[in-house]
Amino acid sequence: MQERRIGAGTSYQDFGRSGAKHTLGVARLFAFVFATARAILSRAMTLEEMLGSAADGAVTVAPGWGQGRATFGGLVGGLLVARAEALCGDCARRLRSASVAFVGPVGPGAATLDGTVLRAGSSTTQVEVTIAQDGEACAVLLASFSEDRASSIAVDPAPRNPRPTLPAPDTIEPLVSVPGVTPDFLAHVELHYTAGAPPLSGAAEPDFGGWMRFAEPPATFGDRELVTLADAWPPAIMPMLQHPVSLSSLAWTFEPVAWPERGERDAPDAYWQYDVRTLAAGDGYAHTTARIWDHRGRLRALSRQTIAFYG
Repeated sequence: MQERRIGAGTSYQDFGRSGAKHTLGVARLFAFVFATARAILSRAMTLEEMLGSAADGAVTVAPGWGQGRATFGGLVGGLLVARAEALCGDCARRLRSASVAFVGPVGPGAATLDGTVLRAGSSTTQVEVTIAQDGEACAVLLASFSEDRASSIAVDPAPRNPRPTLPAPDTIEPLVSVPGVTPDFLAHVELHYTAGAPPLSGAAEPDFGGWMRFAEPPATFGDRELVTLADAWPPAIMPMLQHPVSLSSLAWTFEPVAWPERGERDAPDAYWQYDVRTLAAGDGYAHTTARIWDHRGRLRALSRQTIAFYG
């Protein structure tokens, strides 16, 4: 009979030769197995793992993605979109709009993502997803997925959305993540500020832009990853502030306007260009629109937010 080896030169037969002699060894083996299992379970999930888990309806939000007392809103949006994509279940139907209402903070730990297909028509699927912790809703997503269709109207976005000319990202140092000073999630992204004033500089104008990508590229890059990355920048009015104030996103709408050609994929380590404009602000609220271009210079998405601020 062929021996089945376990560990370094140890076989199942070895354990049978002297039960009393090897009892302690067996106990140590099981202790090692359980300790290893605990270590695996306690290890913080990566972005890829969180997005994949969220697609199945439940996720453990990893620590280290905080933004103040809440989890970074981009990650919350990415988790919601991952679940909505799974519920849609049709890769021919592209994400056309994702609208997120932030109801309350999402913290590290277990969260559920309950969703429903509101309607699946001949070309469009409407999905609703709620992320909750401890039975309390934290954010709600309404997402629309639809197929391409033949159309007599085509408006080239390039002349209507001129891409600002910026220095190359590798010529500008990224924002530095400083524990206890900058938001925790900043350790997971690279933001190269290349246009406009920095946050809390008391600038006369709020608009700014730059380059962005993940510090550790995921294995693949799609809509859920772009949603997560797109919200990494400071709130658009922060350059006008002179000192920190409380602010938060009330609502966020993300609208893809172009995708890679069929059979083409976005490189996970590619830089994306970001440009944000504050269209109106007053009475404690700001309304902003950001445009996002890929590394080929194609306009890929619009990101609109309603921001509440106290100051």
